[in-house]
Amino acid sequence: MLVKTSMLILLGLPLTLVSLSQNPEKPKEVTNPFSKDKAAIEAGRIQYQSGCTVCHGPTGQGGRGSRLANVDRVRRMTDERLFDIIRQGISGTQMPPSSLADSHVWQLVSFVRSLNASAIDEDVAGDATAGQSQFFGGARCAECHMIGGRGGLVGPDLSNIGASRPLLRLRSSIEDPDAFIEPGFQHVSATLKNGKRLTGVVKNQSNYSIQIQDQGGRFHSLKKRDLRELVFHRRSLMPKPSLSDDQIQNLLAFLSRQTTESQAGGRRRVEHGKEVAP
Repeated sequence: MLVKTSMLILLGLPLTLVSLSQNPEKPKEVTNPFSKDKAAIEAGRIQYQSGCTVCHGPTGQGGRGSRLANVDRVRRMTDERLFDIIRQGISGTQMPPSSLADSHVWQLVSFVRSLNASAIDEDVAGDATAGQSQFFGGARCAECHMIGGRGGLVGPDLSNIGASRPLLRLRSSIEDPDAFIEPGFQHVSATLKNGKRLTGVVKNQSNYSIQIQDQGGRFHSLKKRDLRELVFHRRSLMPKPSLSDDQIQNLLAFLSRQTTESQAGGRRRVEHGKEVAP
């Protein structure tokens, strides 16, 4: 030990500097002071709606700007990186720097995080059992959508919707079905030369043929040369529901608990009016 110390002194390396180099202090990671605060998320949503939707879309689905919702790239970003992008912008792109106060930037970070959090990981208010009754009853969701093998086929299967969609995306899909239409579920109307008319969603098509799934779940393979008219609608086949705010919240509570993950680690779903472990 004395020999080693003497050699360090002879080499002109102070022991304190050697010690610091061997145990450098790691810079502290900057994190969002608001984290999952609901008030901060709502404040961030309001700011986002007033200044970000033109480029990134009302639900973060993208447009002129990049997609922000349900994106692994965004999920992997640190809070500090998200903050810096909003504050400084991105050079060479249309993303400008922001003059917002730090607290407001952090609120935006909270909102962007919420766009990428699965609904099942959030504490969703509402009566899930009442929401289940609406889904399979009065709201008529099950006429098109299936959960756990029960329901219709023409709409997306929602058995894993709580684990695969953010809560805000779920709410938007209910309140404004036209805001985002899932690939493979574009609304189409076809009129054959014999006058027969079909309405449903496009499942497959080529330059010469198209496959349509009608509202009863039946598939129709048609040759385009046999069609008098083929119309691709911008509006979703799903109608806007005539539900109260409380009914929508109950439906969200039910849908947010739907998962097919067997290793959900305490996550729960609703089946036949009861919450059960997956």
